[in-house]
Amino acid sequence: MVQDAQRVEALGPAERIVKALTQFTDHLVHNRPGMITPDARANIGVKWQPVTWKMEDDKKVVYTVAKEKADRKKIGQLWADGTIRDGRKKVGEFRTSGGLFPEVAVYLYRQVADVFVMDNEFAAKWASYSFGLEHKDMKVILAAFLLAQDRMGEPVKDDGQVIFNDEDYRAVGEAMCLIRAAKDMSPKLMLRIGDVLALDGVAAINRELGFGKSARNPHLGRYKLTVKKWLQYREQNPRMLDGLVKGGMRNIVMKLAQRCHYKPSTPYFFKVLRWKQVQAKDGWRELAIGEAVEAAESWVGMSEQAICEKIMADKPNYKRIVGLLPADVGLTQAVMAAAVEAGSLSNADLIILTPTLEDLGLLKDRAVSKRWKEAINAAENQRAANVAKNVKSQEAKEGLQEAADVAVAKKFKEVTKDLRVYVYVDKSASMRGAIIKAIEYLTKFLGGFPPDKLHVCVFNTVGTEIKIKSPTKAGVEHAFRGHTDGGGTSYSAAVHKLGHYRPLPEEDVLYLFIGDQEGESGTDLADYVRRTAHNPVAFGMLTVKGTWGYGGGRPGTTVEDAAKILEIPCFPIEEGLFDDPYAVVRVLRDLIANTPVGKDKLADPYRTAPRRKTLVETILETELLQKPVWA
Repeated sequence: MVQDAQRVEALGPAERIVKALTQFTDHLVHNRPGMITPDARANIGVKWQPVTWKMEDDKKVVYTVAKEKADRKKIGQLWADGTIRDGRKKVGEFRTSGGLFPEVAVYLYRQVADVFVMDNEFAAKWASYSFGLEHKDMKVILAAFLLAQDRMGEPVKDDGQVIFNDEDYRAVGEAMCLIRAAKDMSPKLMLRIGDVLALDGVAAINRELGFGKSARNPHLGRYKLTVKKWLQYREQNPRMLDGLVKGGMRNIVMKLAQRCHYKPSTPYFFKVLRWKQVQAKDGWRELAIGEAVEAAESWVGMSEQAICEKIMADKPNYKRIVGLLPADVGLTQAVMAAAVEAGSLSNADLIILTPTLEDLGLLKDRAVSKRWKEAINAAENQRAANVAKNVKSQEAKEGLQEAADVAVAKKFKEVTKDLRVYVYVDKSASMRGAIIKAIEYLTKFLGGFPPDKLHVCVFNTVGTEIKIKSPTKAGVEHAFRGHTDGGGTSYSAAVHKLGHYRPLPEEDVLYLFIGDQEGESGTDLADYVRRTAHNPVAFGMLTVKGTWGYGGGRPGTTVEDAAKILEIPCFPIEEGLFDDPYAVVRVLRDLIANTPVGKDKLADPYRTAPRRKTLVETILETELLQKPVWA
């Protein structure tokens, strides 16, 4: 136990890095055109934003992206070298869709490398811990790093004799790629791992750490071998290979085979991929040379009725349906209804396609509506909240918001166990206009907290308790009706107002503040927190800027100062987080999960020790992933 405690203490810098990455919201890949501009405030030094362009007088003119064309703003002209210029002034760099965001990839890889340098095993356990989570970008980076790092099971010798083998952490990277599970690596992510390792910035980090010997070529470690194992397993299980092709992954599987120079054991591999083989110049190829391959399936010339019958019989997934639909038929009401009835659409598909279902009038169809509501009840993320912006009917909006609420509740259920949360919302005059935004943000995550363990207060110079009768968007909006900005600021008044709510002996307490930190001193706030005897383990601070700015200058430091006095952490919740509906739940959940527990100097010696663990403790207790037996 003493050794574990010492290791937790020594891993402080690593824990800070891991915490920072759980709050990181930039995407590794943007599947639409965008513009990169310098941003000194960002961790990666640049900012990405979506843009579009159109030809005007034989020039490519770049515009911001907006729902209404009238709201688009002209940025500049796209030059042949990829820069976007206003006259001759460079205003940004154009990025096409689909590729890696190099700055994000290199930043994340560097952070993982820093953790590895501090503690090799901790990095491998972090990857094992992350495997079951949803953050795909982070899993790609961790898998890429572990496949490339230099702890690979080599023999350790003493006086020329092998005494044991070193730890093989590359095997953990292999396991992340080869284990078949609910959140395993898709073929697309497997390809992305190779893309990361091929980046110049990542290759430079690997050389710096001594992972690769080549001064010219990127170091891939065990990546190619792992891809070969992945392909071989699917070739030996033909139904899996067939499923990849039917799922629209044919081209990705071919790219993976080309990257690792995969040599199939049977001609069936080429046949199912419809991959015609031509003899190589050196004549090394042996299988399916010159053999004809079947033409790709086509629905061209088929009637709408025939296509619907085909969908009902074959039950292809939605991506394949869209790829096969001829332009003269298109996605009609009958085709979409057949796809829903055949089970071709996943729950995520149904939520994403809500605007299309609405436009086709299918949400009024009893069978389709029933299936759509089932998807809502099974929602796993907040994607529905974003889709709700694009539908017209109130029924569709409410249904999608219900899906978002369900997702929040599911994700927060485990991390809010034995946790009592107090939320304080500043509605003083300096927050003019920001109270509306604060309420909007609250609706995106408050529904995830159990009502009996959530206490909310709005305040200026007086605190007013807010009763949220329903943990939904509608319930939150109703609770805040009638509250507008105005008056002074007293954080102490807010804390005092909720002081009578006492945590249970086994509960930890988390304070979340929403405001600009203007007002009284941190000393006064800390004093009132002590009086409540809540003993919070951490503060969360969402700094929201009102129309007055931060009182004409920078935000205050009241909450941060109080946290320092109480000697507890104060983690920032970035306002920009809420621009990405896919990240809201993940980041807030991770922030709460990462909150230190039961360690502060205010701790009651008679209080029952909480059952929740710190992030480092959780990672250290994670067993290293093991490769499948067949690998």
